[in-house]
Amino acid sequence: MWKRFQRMLRCPQCAGDLRLSVFAEHDVPLGPNHVSIARECGLFDADFSIYVDAGLLACDMCEVCYPIVSGLPVLLPYATKLHDEFARRFRSELSGLKREFSFARREPAAGERFVQSSFSTEWLAYDFDGVIWEMDYHDHERRFLIELGDYRPQRRCSTFLEVGCGIGITTQLAQQNFHGDAVGIDLSLAALRATARHRTNPFLHFVQGSVFYMPFSPESFDTIYSRGVLHHTHSTAKAFASLATFCRPGGSAYLWVYGPRSKDDTPLRRGLFILERAVRRLLRGRAEGAVAKVLLACIAPGYMAFNWSRRLRDRTIQPYNFRRALHAARDRFTPEFAHRHNDAEVREWFEAAGFIDVEVVDWRAMPSADHDDYRRNTGVRGRKPRPPDSRAPAFMARVATAGAASEQG
Repeated sequence: MWKRFQRMLRCPQCAGDLRLSVFAEHDVPLGPNHVSIARECGLFDADFSIYVDAGLLACDMCEVCYPIVSGLPVLLPYATKLHDEFARRFRSELSGLKREFSFARREPAAGERFVQSSFSTEWLAYDFDGVIWEMDYHDHERRFLIELGDYRPQRRCSTFLEVGCGIGITTQLAQQNFHGDAVGIDLSLAALRATARHRTNPFLHFVQGSVFYMPFSPESFDTIYSRGVLHHTHSTAKAFASLATFCRPGGSAYLWVYGPRSKDDTPLRRGLFILERAVRRLLRGRAEGAVAKVLLACIAPGYMAFNWSRRLRDRTIQPYNFRRALHAARDRFTPEFAHRHNDAEVREWFEAAGFIDVEVVDWRAMPSADHDDYRRNTGVRGRKPRPPDSRAPAFMARVATAGAASEQG
């Protein structure tokens, strides 16, 4: 965790400030480009190049603490295995603190522990091999920029948040294109992979956290992006309402979720959806066990065959080997929740959260490798209106007074 990132973080329970205790840190040599951007954005200070490898973030109001594990701030309102490992490794440092804190012990949102376990298993096995799903990183970047379109950040020193960042590929692309701070938050241990992968970029930050207990101040980000994630929570609508409060006035948000056509577009899709529900029920609560491994290994060749048939029509679609097919099968069949939402429903969420200029993104604008997938699902973006300029009434009053004086003269 970059030391200055602490200033952006808040307690996920009470939204209070967090006090940092450093157990291990080091100074990172930075390139001139990073220093130049930091100076331009007014971010360059004595802490800018300091990276915290291990430490503690403590909330004095709640009397709870959150560990920093291998550079990753774990800002969940409940304890996990990472907390236990951290406590064993840093027993002496914890006992030496002037004030005693305990880890947070709230109950997670419904189904959240299983979602966390399932997606940790999925993304810890991913290789950074230039392909994600059926697209290479170049097409992935093209799609990301098209999704935001004119709703992307308009100023160079903006802040970007990806909710459900996984291994951080899109968060990194956002920082590369928009140049300001880019933050990725994920419920799973994929955030640990993202942190390890991108720890030399002082504008990239990752957090393990829950969308229902966000560890930031409201209205902190110019752009919020979430793709293929919120439909895996117990309530997509509540998850979106939660993240929407962190969008700054004048900023924008983008959301992509499963749509109804992903289950009933064709007879094949309807059959696959029946299979999906049956397998999901069978694997509920045991996505990491032997049954899951065997069953998913049997399903993966079907993904390879379907991918081969698609590549006959479009060579920009990347080939599935067994590992990629197994990853896709796990993503489809192991999550406990996989809700579907149509365009009108998602637009209503945006409008209820105060967004304007809400529009559905056209699937035909996407890279050809993503046409079918995007057409069946739902991508929506909107803007948060700027508040009326508080200076305007005073300015108009001065103009009126000056005009009256002129007429009297």
